[in-house]
Amino acid sequence: MAKFYKCARKHGNRKTRGKGFTLAELLIVVAIIAVLVAISIPIFTSQLHKARVATDWANLRAYYAEIQADFISTGKYNKKVPYEDKQGSTGFDAFGLKEITFLNGQKVKMQEGRFWVSEDNKQGYSILYDCEKYIADHENHGNACELILGSTSH
Repeated sequence: MAKFYKCARKHGNRKTRGKGFTLAELLIVVAIIAVLVAISIPIFTSQLHKARVATDWANLRAYYAEIQADFISTGKYNKKVPYEDKQGSTGFDAFGLKEITFLNGQKVKMQEGRFWVSEDNKQGYSILYDCEKYIADHENHGNACELILGSTSH
């Protein structure tokens, strides 16, 4: 056994002597990693934007369901809901709202956009949501992150 160990050890030393990565090989590996990172960053940020918009949409759908159910049960527009009415503004910001305040007082901040609430022809509410990228450059961004809940005729 001892003889085999010495032989294997000697053989292993001979094999590894003078071996390793050269500077050129390391630079090539670093360059490949840099290219992969440069390709993946825009894809990652795009997916992050979509995830934030999806979160905003989910929160707005829950909010819309709550305020619409309140309207159906009472037949009146709730004063806690900041909506644009025909006579003027009721807590309405021309630049849109950045925070949802549910009827129970819970507040949720929008992550990627703004929304507007308006009357829906005495049938409840309508909500319009646009992401910040759409607001800033709607011609080039397209309406992929626009959401309309309720009637589309305002």
